[in-house]
Amino acid sequence: MAEKTGFSRRDLKGPDEFISTFGRTVAWSKENRLKVAAGAIGAVAVVALALGTRAYLQWEENKSARDLWPTLNRAQVTLQAPSEADPSQLAAVEQFLQGHVGRHPDTRATVYSLYYLGSIAFFRGNPDLAITRFRAGIATGKEAGIMRYLLRQGIASSLEAKGDFAAAAAAYRDAGAVAEADVKTQSRLGEARVLGLAGKKTEAMELYRLILKENPETPLRNLVEIRLAQSE
Repeated sequence: MAEKTGFSRRDLKGPDEFISTFGRTVAWSKENRLKVAAGAIGAVAVVALALGTRAYLQWEENKSARDLWPTLNRAQVTLQAPSEADPSQLAAVEQFLQGHVGRHPDTRATVYSLYYLGSIAFFRGNPDLAITRFRAGIATGKEAGIMRYLLRQGIASSLEAKGDFAAAAAAYRDAGAVAEADVKTQSRLGEARVLGLAGKKTEAMELYRLILKENPETPLRNLVEIRLAQSE
């Protein structure tokens, strides 16, 4: 008796069908070799374009950083205290930062330029321009780390300077949402302060109490207790 293999007639026909289909594919490719070649070249071109774009973007990021940081390092004193800086030096730094933003838009280093431009506008008493520049930094989508917090905190401080306390409270809350634990208290203090200025003393007191509850050992405890007492 012949040994049973366990394969059906359909299974046994499978390889023949595969070979037949493969043969037809090869024949079609020979007849349409220009189309096949064009398709292959197109696929390679897409990959090459993607790799080239990635390399260019990284090159642009590196170039932007090399362009910015030497000047920022030299201008540390000016940028740390714009209100006390020599006006001509501050103007020169501001001009450079504006040029950097124009030369390297939407790079990570440009986020720093926009932040410092916003800070300069704030200390010059132009909160509207400061807000525009801080928001432009966020709009790049490249803010990361502490810059996510600083840009939003800058917006909040500028809105407070304008006297728009309701918007400032929301902005401080937004900054606190992206803040690390060591700076979140600053945002909450800002929010509580402008809530009090907006006449919302109950909400301000609740926030001051929350700050003390979550941070009983905060170095700002005395300040928070004073603010809380003033709100009662």
